[in-house]
Amino acid sequence: MGWGVGDGETFEALLEDRLTRAPVSKAFRQVELLNYGVPGYQPPQQLVAFDKALELHPNAIVYVAAGREISRAADYMAEAVEKRLPIPYPALAKIVAQSGATQGMDQTEALKLLKPHGVAILQTVYGEIARRCAELGIRPVWVFLPQVRAGSWQEETPETVRIATAAGFAVINLADVYQGHDIDTLRLAEWDDHPNQLGHQLVADALYRALKENPATLFGSEPAAR
Repeated sequence: MGWGVGDGETFEALLEDRLTRAPVSKAFRQVELLNYGVPGYQPPQQLVAFDKALELHPNAIVYVAAGREISRAADYMAEAVEKRLPIPYPALAKIVAQSGATQGMDQTEALKLLKPHGVAILQTVYGEIARRCAELGIRPVWVFLPQVRAGSWQEETPETVRIATAAGFAVINLADVYQGHDIDTLRLAEWDDHPNQLGHQLVADALYRALKENPATLFGSEPAAR
């Protein structure tokens, strides 16, 4: 999530700093946000990151989603099939079996079988995270973080938001976070559409506004005294 910017310039670092300087929750006047994101991870792989994050007994889990969550979920499962990767989550393994995809099958052929199950795969990923959070008393939060450039990835966004909401996540949709800004002021370079320092600042500001408006989303408490 912080590709191309300094450690203190990522949106989560900026948000953590602001929540500490200007708390929105009486119960949490000091906040620590830990980034478990791994470059290139697809939705099913987030279950692995989630398992690792649970080791620290967090108060909340924030899943940051980008575009094409449904398609990328199916793409990864097809890759896992071709590479004969273990699928340690029974519900996902069941979907693969029902699709007819078999271990070692060519990824292109596996994707043809798995693509119609993309929604079910993502529902399973989101549902597993939200269910386990509920069991452990952890608040599950889902943030949609758009790409700086408009494109076909936007087609899946409404359905993805519905899936996250139905799973039980508190949803913060930042689809309009870059609205009104020229792409050249937001991206790292003409050839790199990752958000630059300004892009991360806009995201941090939008998240802070959302949490200030509704602190219970992340903290489950009343706003801090002004």
